[in-house]
Amino acid sequence: MKTAKQNLTITLMLIVLLSLTFNMTKAQLRTPSSVGKYEKGTVTLENGDKVEGYIYMDMMNPQEFQKRVNLIDEKAYEAYTAGEKVEDVVYDANDVQSFTLENGKKFKQARYVNLFAKRKQDQIPKKLLLEVVTEGKITVFKKYHHTQGIVSPYLPDRMKVNDADYVKWQENNFEILSQKEGEEAKNMSTINIKSLVGDNKTVLMNYAKNKYGFRNLFTKGPVFESSFQQDTLEAFTRMVEDYNNS
Repeated sequence: MKTAKQNLTITLMLIVLLSLTFNMTKAQLRTPSSVGKYEKGTVTLENGDKVEGYIYMDMMNPQEFQKRVNLIDEKAYEAYTAGEKVEDVVYDANDVQSFTLENGKKFKQARYVNLFAKRKQDQIPKKLLLEVVTEGKITVFKKYHHTQGIVSPYLPDRMKVNDADYVKWQENNFEILSQKEGEEAKNMSTINIKSLVGDNKTVLMNYAKNKYGFRNLFTKGPVFESSFQQDTLEAFTRMVEDYNNS
């Protein structure tokens, strides 16, 4: 039989635990954000049909536009800019081949398994809409971090930095995925360079000589789970484009 002292100790521990969980969750969540906006673009559906309109993009919560497209038409956009509440047409990633924005950015459906996930249910293959860096025999994608909930202590505290600074971090810390024709997308941390470009001896030799600057950048390893930064992406892209163009 538990004593009053033991019960008090357990109660205090639960209060502390709940308080920590609440504070960590609160630090990661601030939705909607000041940076979310509708951008003009075109959605290509799975059946090949194209739908033009305005796509909601929010770099504070990139998991949203990587999982689905929230689209409004011209009339709804005019109402939105006038301050009215509008209803989005929502397309799941499974129903979309790709979407492009007027600023030139393209997001394409890719099937990806997160081998870094700690929970088994998170390791299930998923179709995501990922930003295309370069496209060809090998396609390079940027996968932005899921930011809702308790993710990682490496993410900026959203209660301590403004939205613009948080977005700046998001834009410069992302996962790099590559997808060879006929294969699934893979995180750069798990790829085998020889398997990826080894059928092109010139590119493989250039990599060995560090012509692209990628070899020494890659050895830095991930900053956050499987995260890399802009300089690594640029070097990796130079190598892939050399492969695609030869």
